Amino acid sequence: MNMFEIVDSKGMICGFRLRAEAAPEAIQLDVDAADAERECGTPQQPLWLHFNLVDTRASRWIANSEHIPEEARELLLDVDPRIRLEPLGDGLVGVLGDLHHDFESDPEGFGTLHLYISETLVVSGRRHPLASSDRLRHELRGGETVGSAIQWLSQLVHNLAETFGTAVTDINEAVDEAEDRILQGRVADEGKELGRVRRLLARLRRQLGANRQSLIHARTRLPAWAKEADAGQLRLAIERLDAVAQDLELVQERARLLQEEIAGQLGEATNRNLYLLSIVTTVMLPITLITGVFGMNVGGLPWLQDSAGFWNVMLLMTGVAVATLVVLHWRKLF
Repeated sequence: MNMFEIVDSKGMICGFRLRAEAAPEAIQLDVDAADAERECGTPQQPLWLHFNLVDTRASRWIANSEHIPEEARELLLDVDPRIRLEPLGDGLVGVLGDLHHDFESDPEGFGTLHLYISETLVVSGRRHPLASSDRLRHELRGGETVGSAIQWLSQLVHNLAETFGTAVTDINEAVDEAEDRILQGRVADEGKELGRVRRLLARLRRQLGANRQSLIHARTRLPAWAKEADAGQLRLAIERLDAVAQDLELVQERARLLQEEIAGQLGEATNRNLYLLSIVTTVMLPITLITGVFGMNVGGLPWLQDSAGFWNVMLLMTGVAVATLVVLHWRKLF
């Protein structure tokens, strides 16, 4: 099965009953059924329900769910992309940034995952297939053990770190290739490419930084039901996200330095061309003056009636050009 194949059953992409001592149990909900509200987990076996928010049936189910606080329902259905993760009652609610599963360095390939976490229920939703949440779905389907809602969040953060880390690695390889071309002297088109890379890195950094700040803020305000061991797992996941952020900053700095190197090389080439142009202009200036003088249509010009007058003028201009070059060389101007 394709890792990013999206199974969407009436607006619900997937549902799992999380169990600490066994593999998660996949569940199905009919979001159109009147008795769907009966489905709710327990502290020992919380539910994760993942929805496609573009589907009106999923949106309607979330809007009418009695198991989700009203404020959480509003945020789950909100289109505001601002990243945050805040306490709400005895749970957490917020928005985390993720990458589209078909990201491939696309500047528009950024998405958000809306989520609500309580002791017995985890509800998440997205409007575009996302890499990290889909990776988590496949891990649970493959038997990954997740025993609590906070462990689910920790695993999601690990996947976010993996997703962003892969993107940073791919960009780093692109920067490596650009560096090789720059060292070979091929800088004509690299400035534009590095500019695109830097813009992409800036967006990644903003997305990653917002995720880190939101998670750090939430970790200090976890609900009372969160276990110490689960909080420790979340801390490790955030540290992994921090490591990715540091790698991103290094790649960003390399891209900046390479762009400065390109600007320096292009500046040197421009200066060399201007210098050469200045030497040619200086040499040609006296010759231009001579041709201007001999081009005047007045009487008394020397060699006007001499059959060798043309060659005399050419010899004079050549001598002046050579003398000018000698003077410039004597002054060490070239």
